[in-house]
Amino acid sequence: MNNQHKAELNHFFVTVFNNILIWEEQTLASCGAPGLSVKEFHVLEAIHGLQAKNKNTMTNVAKALFISVGALTTAVNVLVRKGYVSRQQSQEDRRIINVFLTEKGLAANDLHHQFHEEMIEEVVSGLEGPQLDMLILSLNHLRRFFMSKMKAKTEKE
Repeated sequence: MNNQHKAELNHFFVTVFNNILIWEEQTLASCGAPGLSVKEFHVLEAIHGLQAKNKNTMTNVAKALFISVGALTTAVNVLVRKGYVSRQQSQEDRRIINVFLTEKGLAANDLHHQFHEEMIEEVVSGLEGPQLDMLILSLNHLRRFFMSKMKAKTEKE
């Protein structure tokens, strides 16, 4: 890889990641979920995924998002105040707090899911067979890189 390749990849990552976040927030705000940040949508998404598995404790959600329980508590407080999330103390162990999406939270999560579906459809339109396989292989490599960095960071803390 030469310097031009590095510069092009750097430009790609910086602009694409920033543009995705901006586009995602603007699109979701304009279609029925105003006042939620992309980070808040991702908290809703994590709660939804864990709620489906009956593992929706604050600790599990924080681990899924690679954030501290304290940071999640702050986010959940805001989402409770906005009406997207509710929390409930476990009957078996009072130290455990479970979080749930409200009807409003479920609707916002559905919008977020639809946004991702549309984005995926647009990105892969026109790609077939080997091109699509190579894109998926490359993106999985990128995902593994980021996951290893995030895991290493959380293990240090």
